[in-house]
Amino acid sequence: MLRNGLFSLSLLLLLLPLPAVCGELSLASLEVVNGGTAVLRWTGTTPSFGVVRFNEQVVYLYPDRAGAIALLPIPLDLPAGHYPLQGAIVNERGETTPFSLDLAVTHLERPQERLTLPEEMVTPRDPAVLARISRERAQLDELFGQRGLRLWDDFIRPVSERISSVFGKRRILNGQPRAPHSGTDFRSPAGTPIHAMSTGRVVLNDDLFYTGRTVILDHGEGLFSLYAHLSSSQVKAGELIDSGGVVGKVGSSGRSTGPHLHLTVRLLGVRVDPVLLLEALQAQDS
Repeated sequence: MLRNGLFSLSLLLLLLPLPAVCGELSLASLEVVNGGTAVLRWTGTTPSFGVVRFNEQVVYLYPDRAGAIALLPIPLDLPAGHYPLQGAIVNERGETTPFSLDLAVTHLERPQERLTLPEEMVTPRDPAVLARISRERAQLDELFGQRGLRLWDDFIRPVSERISSVFGKRRILNGQPRAPHSGTDFRSPAGTPIHAMSTGRVVLNDDLFYTGRTVILDHGEGLFSLYAHLSSSQVKAGELIDSGGVVGKVGSSGRSTGPHLHLTVRLLGVRVDPVLLLEALQAQDS
């Protein structure tokens, strides 16, 4: 799939006529930290098609009220440096404009956290539990690989409480290094309503081993939000939830040491910082 996308983009660029589309292409910020999200915007006549290649991924620009927009995930482990963006905008008459931009990625050092937890929470050994974890991981991988039509519009913070654990924090559990923190934790009291960060469709409402009662929304274009450790959910699989709609209540289910909301965001299969994504998109709407 990726090779076909890259080939199609390369062929399109080779066959392009002279620039003919009226508008301006720009990045919300020319510099983005690792784990962040770059916002690429076309301002002008709404194109019929737009595509960009970044970090060996092909990403489409989708029409919106200002022209078109694309969200580019910056992996947490992407080295600092300058990365080219190459692509094309096509108008309704089939006229095309190629473009090339430069995106600077800088390194943000995340804090380190040492935790001591019961061994069974850190390293499960029960074969039945391990089988369950494997099934759930495969289920999530398949789900996050989907790429539906855009649903997202306005973006909001799901709870108002302060952040207690940032995205990408390097964790050492019982003396052993673990994968960086996959989301952002908010220290919200038990029972606090959790709001959808944007319009999306419920694609999972289930009890998972690590994240407990979990709700996942598909916002389209490869953007997903995961709300974990809920005490209860208030949605059904397949339901369309408007931005700000209540998906459930804060709890401490799954592998958790106290009530809080864990929010994970996946963009085109890449984990990105939820807070940085919200800040970037809210700035675009202001």
